[in-house]
Amino acid sequence: MEIREYKKGNQTLYRARFWYYKNKVKKSKQKSGFKRKKDAERWCIDEKRRLEGLQPGAEKIRVCEFLERWLKTKEKKLSPTTLNGYKVNINHINKYIGEVDLGKLKLIDVQEMLDELSQSGLKHRTVKYIWRTLHAALEYAVRNEMVEKNVSKGVEIAEDEEKFEVVVYSAEDLKRLILLLREQEHPLYPAVLLASMRGLRRGECLGLRWSDIDFEKGIAYIRNNYVVVNKKAYHKKVKTKDSERIISIDGFVAEELKAYKEKLNSKGIIQTYVCEIDGKLPNPSHISRWLKEFQKANNLPLCRFHDLRHTFAVLQLEFGTDLDTLKRLLGHSKLGITSDLYLHQNVNLIKKASLEMDNIIKMGCDKSVTFSEKGPSDKSSISRE
Repeated sequence: MEIREYKKGNQTLYRARFWYYKNKVKKSKQKSGFKRKKDAERWCIDEKRRLEGLQPGAEKIRVCEFLERWLKTKEKKLSPTTLNGYKVNINHINKYIGEVDLGKLKLIDVQEMLDELSQSGLKHRTVKYIWRTLHAALEYAVRNEMVEKNVSKGVEIAEDEEKFEVVVYSAEDLKRLILLLREQEHPLYPAVLLASMRGLRRGECLGLRWSDIDFEKGIAYIRNNYVVVNKKAYHKKVKTKDSERIISIDGFVAEELKAYKEKLNSKGIIQTYVCEIDGKLPNPSHISRWLKEFQKANNLPLCRFHDLRHTFAVLQLEFGTDLDTLKRLLGHSKLGITSDLYLHQNVNLIKKASLEMDNIIKMGCDKSVTFSEKGPSDKSSISRE
């Protein structure tokens, strides 16, 4: 805000001006004639809140009321799954601090809430997600001058003792999984094929239409994502701009998908989506459950459906695919995401890199040089045969 003093006759008055955003466009509003500087500042704060859908004196509202209003400002910007996640997190928050006045909320209140949530049996990443939701909401409150500072910034969240373990299939295990699904004509086959052989996310597998595949060019357009939130299905665009991508559909994958489609056509079944089952798309959570049931029944290593995407990425790196290409194949927005996920603690890649360096140095060394027991530091210890 900007407050300026000016003279009108013998009287000292104040002019107030502030800036705000409407439909992503920066605008300003001003008013003159205030007798006191405090009145000018108060007008700026209240008028800005009114324009942004908040009532004057909003700092006196309860946390639960504030979170409800904050969520309304996010509704049109968030995907259904993210919005539902925020609602679940806010329910947790309201149980502990919902009745506290926003202006009276203290760091100790937030800390005690997080400690109790951790002790209640919730997973570490869930507690952290709840904190992130509250943190984002309080940042909004600070920007709108409802509170002076974000009290959630100084909290401590206990470290996760039980680290989440990603299961990556070996090439042999993956081959066995694919062969068994094909032999048994299991309805999961096309989804598993796309996730493990082309790195698609679960929602991307379900959102892929036959019309998105161009068999002549050997490519597929990844544009759509299918999710179910609170039993309601949503067809939406893929996760990010970088997730919208072109992938290769040729070789083995193309042959298998063509054969799968021909088999459907021979039975008189016409599908819009590649992974339809009995004429409709299944709930994504059912896909994950059916995969585990199939793995147990066939003595295969247990993994989540998303681990098939991880398997694709790790095997690609082990086969020599560079990180930038892998980033594009997976639809990651940043190279750092790809490297952090798949280079960290990848034993096979670490061994491979070390062995390659060993071999290069070994080949370049003069095999005729030997060292005596005195050690290499003593020139007299080196002899040539």
